Amino acid sequence: MNMKKLTASLTAIVCAVCATSSLVVFPEEQSGKTVKIMSLGDSITDGYWTSGGYRKYLYHELEKQGYSNIDMVGPKGSDTESFSYNGENITYDGNYAGYSGYAIQFMTGTETRQGILETINEDYGDGKNMIEAYDPDVILLQIGTNDILSNYNTGITDRLENLINTILASMDGKDDILYVSTIPDINIAERYDWLWSYGIDYNSDPEGFTNAVQGSIDAYNNSIRELVAEKQAKGERVAFGDIHSVVDQNTDLYDGVHPNEAGYEKMGIYWANLLDTTYLNGNMTIPDPTQPTSENTTTETTTEAITETTTEAITETTTEAITETTTETKEPATPSLIKGDISLDGTVDLQDVILLQKYLIGKEHINETAFLSSDMNNDAIVNIYDFVLLKKLVLKSSD
Repeated sequence: MNMKKLTASLTAIVCAVCATSSLVVFPEEQSGKTVKIMSLGDSITDGYWTSGGYRKYLYHELEKQGYSNIDMVGPKGSDTESFSYNGENITYDGNYAGYSGYAIQFMTGTETRQGILETINEDYGDGKNMIEAYDPDVILLQIGTNDILSNYNTGITDRLENLINTILASMDGKDDILYVSTIPDINIAERYDWLWSYGIDYNSDPEGFTNAVQGSIDAYNNSIRELVAEKQAKGERVAFGDIHSVVDQNTDLYDGVHPNEAGYEKMGIYWANLLDTTYLNGNMTIPDPTQPTSENTTTETTTEAITETTTEAITETTTEAITETTTETKEPATPSLIKGDISLDGTVDLQDVILLQKYLIGKEHINETAFLSSDMNNDAIVNIYDFVLLKKLVLKSSD
């Protein structure tokens, strides 16, 4: 199969993905208007033990990247605050909505925890809740650490989804977006005294204790990724953030739970880079819920726009392109993550393009490792942009 034919086939697949996914792109980069950002969460958002937490680094990093239109909003903090950074006095917008000790919603049992859900539903004037009153364009939500600390793990994802639904119902702008983040690990060996509600004596069974707590953190973080993906598939204005990936429990924690200054700095830079590469540059896609998503529609589009091209592409590429470049049997999958290797077979080829196409139109499920491999531009989101990058990679490798 010649390169022109392979290019045409892959291009047809891209078009089919666009048609079946009904992807809509957010408007052009948000540089011509004020963008209101609300940091929402518990003590890690509040900035426990230090002033400003990650928020000061977020604001400063966005300024360094050239954004002068950022307005941090929320009922706490002030418009002008400052901190010392690399020998300079840095001024930042310090408004936010972080509450130390709060869980996803009010909980009582092992410990009584106030809830973010109830807090945002309070009256902030004229009968408006917090989201309605401050009207953010972007919300950065990180919550759940206190639920884990108090062993409120049963139903934790359901509570998070209820909170997300409540927030989305109050975000009235068509371009508003809610980022939902994972939570950092806890240094269990250092902070087991805060985890007494698990009912295990750490000194008697450190492995069992650690497995119980770490298992709860891992399960919750995985469920956040899955929940965001489900909501994106329905066209809801939700995006994924992965703070867990940037905070190291051995080097970036102040007390085993809350980040130290280096940890907060990493968080702020992560959020700034994520916003810069997605929302602030208009590089955001979500499925359009107004388009038909029935099996018949998908089947018709797939049959007419995809099957005719991909059948030929798969067959001919297998015999001509792939055979020519992989005359030997494929090696077993390597333990390290390879960008674009969605099938996890150790190579990046047309099979991975087809698999990603099926995932984007909801016809295939991929595990977490495959998801990370699919994230070609490292923005914690898998969408049509990653598909285009993967297609280019395959074309280049087949050249």
